[in-house]
Amino acid sequence: MDHNLVARRFHNNEIGFNTTRMTFLFGNAALLAINSFADLSSSSKLALSAFVVMLNLASLLAFDTELKTFAALAKDNADENSHYVTEGKQTPWGAFRVFCLLICIVAAVTQVMAINA
Repeated sequence: MDHNLVARRFHNNEIGFNTTRMTFLFGNAALLAINSFADLSSSSKLALSAFVVMLNLASLLAFDTELKTFAALAKDNADENSHYVTEGKQTPWGAFRVFCLLICIVAAVTQVMAINA
């Protein structure tokens, strides 16, 4: 397989993962700031709670897809003799997927609780 193609695939997936990570972090930080500093009515709290759930669900789906892609790329290049592929094959992708699941759920639940407290 063309090594440049493989490198581009990994690079594109890394960019996607980093974009999702930054969206998750800045989105949740902005929602926390809105909840902390805004005087929200009950309907505004409901809308903000819905947005928290949507943001974290979208982040969860994006993280899961990107981590599955990393795992698939590591399997596709299993015959390649590089350190990157060797480490990719040994990485516990399932554990990372569970970790991202927990982080997104905890972020959503705690923010919804804080908004509606």
